[in-house]
Order: sequence, then C-alpha cells, then structure tokens
Amino acid sequence: MFCRFFILVLLLSKVICSNAQQARIDSLQRLIVSSREDTVKINLLEQLGQSYRDEKKIDSSILSYQLALEINQNINYSVLRQCYNMATIDYLLYVTGNYAKSLEYATKVLELSKTINNAEQLGHAHIVFGYNYLAMGNYRQSLIHFFEAKRYFETIEHPANGYELPIGAIQSIGEVYFQMNKMDSAFLFTKEAYEMAIAITSLDPGGAHYYEAYSFRIFGNIYFAKGNNQMALNYYHQFILNFHKYNLNNREIGHVYYNIARVFKKLTAIDSTIYYAEKALEAAKTYQDQENLYKAAIFLYDLYKSSNEHQAFLYYKIASEARDSLMSIDKIRQEGVLSFNQQIREKEKKLAELKEAVKTRMIIVIAAILISITSFLIWSRLRQLRLRYKMILKQKEAEKLKAKYEKELLELEAKALRAQMNPHFIYNCMNSIKALIQNDEKLRSIEYLTTFSKLIRTIFHNSDKRQISLHDEIETCKLYTQLESMRLNGKLKYNFCIDHNLDLKSLMVPALIVQPFIENAVWHGIVPNDGGTINISIKGNEETIICEVDDDGIGRETSKLNKPITPIIHESKGVHLSQQRLNLEKILNDNIADFEIIDKYDNNIATGTKVILKFNLN
Repeated sequence: MFCRFFILVLLLSKVICSNAQQARIDSLQRLIVSSREDTVKINLLEQLGQSYRDEKKIDSSILSYQLALEINQNINYSVLRQCYNMATIDYLLYVTGNYAKSLEYATKVLELSKTINNAEQLGHAHIVFGYNYLAMGNYRQSLIHFFEAKRYFETIEHPANGYELPIGAIQSIGEVYFQMNKMDSAFLFTKEAYEMAIAITSLDPGGAHYYEAYSFRIFGNIYFAKGNNQMALNYYHQFILNFHKYNLNNREIGHVYYNIARVFKKLTAIDSTIYYAEKALEAAKTYQDQENLYKAAIFLYDLYKSSNEHQAFLYYKIASEARDSLMSIDKIRQEGVLSFNQQIREKEKKLAELKEAVKTRMIIVIAAILISITSFLIWSRLRQLRLRYKMILKQKEAEKLKAKYEKELLELEAKALRAQMNPHFIYNCMNSIKALIQNDEKLRSIEYLTTFSKLIRTIFHNSDKRQISLHDEIETCKLYTQLESMRLNGKLKYNFCIDHNLDLKSLMVPALIVQPFIENAVWHGIVPNDGGTINISIKGNEETIICEVDDDGIGRETSKLNKPITPIIHESKGVHLSQQRLNLEKILNDNIADFEIIDKYDNNIATGTKVILKFNLN
C-alpha cells in the first residue's frame, strides 16, 4: 500500500512539472520565431527538442533536432554539434521503432565523427547501432557494436559526463546476453555496470541514476527467468522507485509493470496482477509503445474473459488495434530495414568495386614494374652480350696482332742469330786458328778453338729460347769478347764489372740482346782506333737492372765518316734488330726495357760511346 501511495504522489508532482514544461515549450517557440541569429536558433531548437523529449512528444522532439541540424549544416556552424544532433535523432528514431531511419542517421554520425576523430560520438553511434540490431533480433551484430562502443568510451580520459560513458555499453552487453539466454554473462556485465553506477553516484549525487535503475530492471528479468519471483519483484520495485525519484523518462517502465503483473499472476495474486497490468497498459499508451500496449491488453483480456466479458471485450479491442498498428509498424520497419539493407549492399558493392579497381590498378602497376624490370634486364643482358662480343672481337684482334708480333719477333730473333753468326766473324776466327796452328802455337790455337766452340755451342743452345737469364747472356758476351781480344792480338782490352748482390739468374731478358752492342763497340769503335778498352758493367736496385757497354773508340760520328772511304767488311745490323725486339717485347709481354746510346766527348773530340740498357724488374 505504501508503495502505491508513493507512486501516486510522484505522479501528482509530474502533472505539476508537466504544466511548467509546457510553459517552457511555448516560451522557446516564441523566442525561436523572434530570433534572427542562426546560432541562437540552433541553441533554442536544441532546448525545444529536449523539452519535447521530456514531455514524451518524440516526433516533435525529432523535428526540433532536425531543424537545428539543418541550420547548422547550412551555415557550417559546428561539426561536433552536427554529430550531437544526429546522435540524438538516431536514438529517438530507435525509440519510436524506426530502426532503418535510425541506422541511417547512426551511419552518418559514424562517418562524420571519424572526420573529427571524436571518440565519444563514435561510441554513441555504435550504441545506437547496437540498440537497433538488438531490437531487430540480430544479437551478434548488436554485441559487436556494443563492445566497439565500450572500446571507444574507455579511450576518453576525461569525458564530459564523468565516467558514465562505458556503463551504458556494458549494461547493453548484459541486456544482449539476457536476450540470448546466457544468464551468467548477462548477470556479470550487469553487475559490473551497476557497481560503476553506484561508485559514480557516491562521488556525485546527480550521478548515473538511470544506469542504476536500468540495472535493477535487468536483474529483475534475470531472476524472473530463473524462477526466483521474490528477488525479481524486489529489483522491479527498486527500478520503479528510482524511475520516479530521479524523474526518468523512457518506455522501460511499461515493460517493468508488465513483468510484475506476470510475476503476481504466477503467485495467483489477482488484484496485484490486474493493477500492474493496467499500469503497463497506461505506460504503453503514454509512450506510444504499441508492442507493450498489445501485450498488456491481451494479458488483461485473458484475465477478464472468464469473469467479465464486457471488460474483456474492451481489452481485446485495444489489443486488436495495437496489433493492427504493430503490423503496420512492422511492415514499415521491414520496408525500412530492407531499404537500409539495400543501401548497405549498394555501399558494400561500391566498396567491393573500389577494392577491385584498386586491386586491378595495383596489378597493372606491378605488371608495369615487372615489365620495366624485365625490359631493363633484357636490355642489360643484351648490352652485356654486345660488350662481350666487342671484347671477344678485340681479344681476337689482339690475339691476331700478338701472333703477328710473335712472328715478327721470331723473324727478328732469326735475323739476330744470323747477325751474331756473321760469316766474316766465323771466317776471321777460323783464319786466326789456322794462323796459330801454322805458327806452331798449339796451346793458343787449342785455347782459341775451345773458346770458339763454347761460344758456338752457347749460341745454338739458346737459339730456340725467346728469353734467357741475364747471367747466361753475360756469359755469352764474355766468350765473344774473349775471342775478339784473342783475334786482335791483345789490342782489345775488356772488363766485366758485375754487382754480386744482384740475382742475374732470376732476371729474364731476350736472348742475344747485349752482345750486339759489344760487337758494335768492337768493330766500329775499337778496330778503327787500332785498339782500345770496353767496360761492361751490371748494376741496379729493387726496380731496375742497368747494363752499360762503355768503349773508348772513335765514336759514332767518326765511324760514319769513315764508312764511305774505307768500307769495313763487317756490316752491323744487331743494334737496329735489338731495338725492334725490345719494342715487340713491350707489346707482347708488357716488359719495360729500353736502351740509350751516349756519345762521349772531351773538348769536342770524340772519346768513345756508352750504351745503357735498362730492364724493369716489375
């Protein structure tokens, strides 16, 4: 009885507040008409929408927010306020059961909120998505959006409305699990939301009262489903007290009244059953909740049909009208949902086409890159082949040229050999040996013949070698010089000065390369001078070996003057051949070897000739 009395007092106070609220609505309408500033009109229309919402005039509230949104969009006043207006509209549309239109606005809020990266508005958009999918029975999609809303709300460090934001998402998750008949999960999430609401209320007296009351309703539903009627009634009564105490305003009150009536019917408390069923019917009419109106009316019809046919008929008539309205609403909802689903499919199709276009473009780009790379590799390979072909041609030309030079070198070496084995030299040697034998100078003739045979053997031994050691070359020169000295009866004196620190055996030089210069010094320097001295020296360092042939003969200029007058039986070709051979060695073997001829003078009088041969050790 006390509970009913308390409810009557609250209803009386609501009537008084309603009159005051209507006066406020009239005042706001006058201010809107008289106002000339668009920004002021936006604020007044938002206040008017809230006032209509408090008066449960949902359609008028939606229209007020739509007008505020339209002005805001026209003057581009505030994107955040546009999000707020659309979020309010999509929730109110959900309340009226226009799920398709609600989802359409929620989609707009989601897209607009992403442009300003506003986590709160993103969370609210997902909340409305969850409510709509829950009402349509799509629990999986509903849970996805509620959990997404919870994630966005938890990223806000200092939300404008305290810490209430995550509670609504958590509580809604509990409601979805209840509808899925997962009572344990429903209880856990509802308990978490309730504890958060109590914590906020303890810090702020004007805290999360709606969530606290909403938790009582879900707890009542859970216990009623489990068959614990007394616990269900306790939580339902807690909801009703909080609903009126904190002036809450939504159609949940009608559902609670209806569930209480069902509990009392199970307890066979007929008076209480009828009372709360009628309260549910009254709340359904107030909030234009056709679904609950039908359920409450048909429930009362079942109660009265056996005892009061007239009253039962009245309730049946209400139920029939509500059912017809529900069928019409359901049809509109289904059409709206189909339209929304069609829009979603079209968007998904466009998105798929866009992805396919991007994929195709990517394939084209990758193909172009691959073609470019392949073309470059082919070009590079062809270029390498062309370069290799040119290199092969150059190599073949070089080999041909080398073969040509080698042939010339062999010819020059043969000429050099023939020059060394000049017939006049052999003839002179043989005559000298003959004269010694005739004069009965056996020992000298034997010595001469032995030295001559050694020289001949050495020359023939090296005749098939392109290069010999400098040591062998010097030994050949010693034998030759010794023979010439013996033949000239001591008029030719010679000295070999060799640096003993040099390893002459490791240095390879062209065969018979030094001897022509000694021969040239003998025949063109010493013999015309009727005697003289030849000094042959070998010295060097880590990089170069220097061989000097120094004579004190008549010199080159005098020798040239003497040739036309007194032709010498010896014709020297060795020096010219040596120059050609050294040039070919440079080309074929990269050997840096050269010689220099220096004419010696003393007071403009020729005092001999010096030949300097240089061999590079590297």
